[in-house]
Amino acid sequence: MKPIATLTDDEFERLVQGAVALPDAPSALVRSAVGLFRDAQPSPLIAAAENVLQRIRAVLTFDSWAVAPTALGLRSMPAQSPTRHMLFSAQGRDIDLRIVSAADSYVLAGQILGPDDSGMVELSVDTYSDQSALSTRKVALDELGGFMMNDVRAGTYWMTLRLGNDAVELPPIDVGERSD
Repeated sequence: MKPIATLTDDEFERLVQGAVALPDAPSALVRSAVGLFRDAQPSPLIAAAENVLQRIRAVLTFDSWAVAPTALGLRSMPAQSPTRHMLFSAQGRDIDLRIVSAADSYVLAGQILGPDDSGMVELSVDTYSDQSALSTRKVALDELGGFMMNDVRAGTYWMTLRLGNDAVELPPIDVGERSD
């Protein structure tokens, strides 16, 4: 047989027609051959990579405790508000958080302002000084991206917002009385 590059158009056409005219393998033989191979299972690394959340660090952009009275143009020290207002920003989202004193505990209420319409808020606090044990509370976002956690004790907390494949981590939040 001549090399393909040296074939004339007619010879090449006859060669192609002869290849097309080959009969298919019997269907029972095809099923048997296919049955020899196991179903493809994704590798554990690929499955783990698909489940990895994109971790996003939020930045504190406003804290009502940090506002100096002179910056507000006030002549005297204003009365301390029982509500602390904080605003965080992270990749197209703003997180509005308010901490309100309620008897011997606090209420954390907030809202996610951005593209997400569902998710979960996790609030963690270390229960031991060596951080060997973390206590975590979870609450789902409502239809407007809002959340509320009652009966939060004074302490330092870490808040994580689980929104789709993103995990937005806020800087540590001090809950309790303001110390000047």
